[in-house]
Amino acid sequence: DASPCRLLFLDGVLHMANQTDRVFHETLVHPAMFAHPSPKSVGILGGGDGGSLREVLKHKSVTDVTMVELDEKVVSVSKEYLPEISDCSDIVGSKPNCFDDDRLSLIFTDAFAYVKEKKEANGKFDVLVADVNQPENQDEYTDADTVNALVESLSPLGVLVINAGEAPMIVDPRADKGMQPKREAFTKLLEAHPKIASIFVFEDAQSGYVDPVAFLVACRDASCRKNWYGQTDEINYQVFDRLQAMKSKKPALIQFDGATQRSYQVPPRAWETVYCRREPEPFECAYRGLDMTKELFEYYPKNEDESAFVIRESKEGAENDAAVYATVDIPEGSYIMPTHLAASLEVSEDSAKDSNATAHLEGVGEADVLTDFVDYIDENGHSARDGSGKIYVEIGGSRVIRESDDASEVNIRRWVPAHPDGARPKYSPVYDRHRHSFDVFLVASRDIKAGEEIVKPGDLWDY
Repeated sequence: DASPCRLLFLDGVLHMANQTDRVFHETLVHPAMFAHPSPKSVGILGGGDGGSLREVLKHKSVTDVTMVELDEKVVSVSKEYLPEISDCSDIVGSKPNCFDDDRLSLIFTDAFAYVKEKKEANGKFDVLVADVNQPENQDEYTDADTVNALVESLSPLGVLVINAGEAPMIVDPRADKGMQPKREAFTKLLEAHPKIASIFVFEDAQSGYVDPVAFLVACRDASCRKNWYGQTDEINYQVFDRLQAMKSKKPALIQFDGATQRSYQVPPRAWETVYCRREPEPFECAYRGLDMTKELFEYYPKNEDESAFVIRESKEGAENDAAVYATVDIPEGSYIMPTHLAASLEVSEDSAKDSNATAHLEGVGEADVLTDFVDYIDENGHSARDGSGKIYVEIGGSRVIRESDDASEVNIRRWVPAHPDGARPKYSPVYDRHRHSFDVFLVASRDIKAGEEIVKPGDLWDY
């Protein structure tokens, strides 16, 4: 049946439409909630329509919610004319109206002033949802003291999420000169804050606005990357395990699931393009794609005539049984066995740990196949630098390359060197978009002559 779409405007700005509120609020709330391992105390700044509150209350772990809304009339008008937005009647364990939930403390005052002045809120919130205006309409996002108060209100594993406004376009100028300079200022304040470890941006085009809406998530601890970069099935299980059941037996969510979160893990190219217009250009922007001026040198075990490498038995007394030798001259900067490395097996650290435990179950006897698998991972795998909890396991000819701590022997290196700052940036759409390639590709660190053994450094994948 057709029904009218009701729109909520605040100070002349479209705030919410009842037909798209679930999409918007699921997108705002759940990526941040699932980035935290078990959020108990949640803060909501603004959100007087009740949509963010409704989504937060779906989480079983939540024990208390503090909502700070400037205008009491926003709540009363929303409850009267947009009652479906604050309807919690289908959520097991909640009241018919979300605002009547016993876990809620509703405070009517300026939300940003409250965070700045209420020192007892420091370290309180596991997740803080800023359901207020986007940065271009909210000057507080550019105030260093306010941003510091937001960060200080987070618990040690706390997560902050905001509606970051209109998503960028690939033709946009440098962010501080474009349509969203306050968002860029806010992002840089977070980057500079010593208690922020990771920042993610993502966007959604289904939230009821003309243009795709951007969102920003900031974490106090880098461990949230493991949750953020979860596999589709992992996140789907978390949704099943962590959300309350619905009395109607309908799905609790209509927008967010594991596949949706996977799409949020890789920001659209416009974010990378605009980020790389910063001055000076960030270091990693030089590695947005393979250098097409460099050659690819492949290993073909069944076609020695075409192969740039050959595997031979090691010299007597060598630690390895075999060694890799170049059959042609390889210029510095050329890619080494890129096809084999791109095919590296991806295994989660949790899976490797569980496999090891299963292989040695007490009273069952060792499972030789699993034991061999775990040993292979240990010998040929390295942890991803992005904190995702993934292990990349080399399965091709590259795994035979000898390691050496003698720098004079070494002739290959990682494609992307270690960041000059010593660690991955807190915020970088480039790293988010190219995590796999940054962690697997190798290049020649100097000119390699035909017949020379290929040797990698012993600390190749150390960070």
